[in-house]
Amino acid sequence: MEIRQMIEDVARAKNDLAGLVLDGVTPQRLKRCTSAVADLETGVAELLGTRWIPQTSHEITAAIHCVKENLRRLQSDVDDAVDVNVAPNIFERALPDELFRVWMAMTFGRLLEFQLEALMDALSKVMPQSQMVN
Repeated sequence: MEIRQMIEDVARAKNDLAGLVLDGVTPQRLKRCTSAVADLETGVAELLGTRWIPQTSHEITAAIHCVKENLRRLQSDVDDAVDVNVAPNIFERALPDELFRVWMAMTFGRLLEFQLEALMDALSKVMPQSQMVN
């Protein structure tokens, strides 16, 4: 994921959120969507505006483990949400806010993949070649 794509995802999320308001999504359901957009905006700002990559191989390795676990849990949640064997499934219910939250989860997944790639790159720079494993 490129920086441009991250910024575009935030802009699209804000635009889609405005569309949900116009679609008449109830305030209670809209609250979860608004929170997701704020979390995405905060996450992108932190990735782009702070020094979040650890400096030692042990810290980077621990961060990689955490990101991989977050990716695994997120993918499991997305898989559960789009399971067509559940009746009624997300596509049959066709609730715009529910579909929006799944899209947001997939967007967070792309951010996690960006983090993982950056951490792996950082690890390759601090770990001696003799310790690198394919």
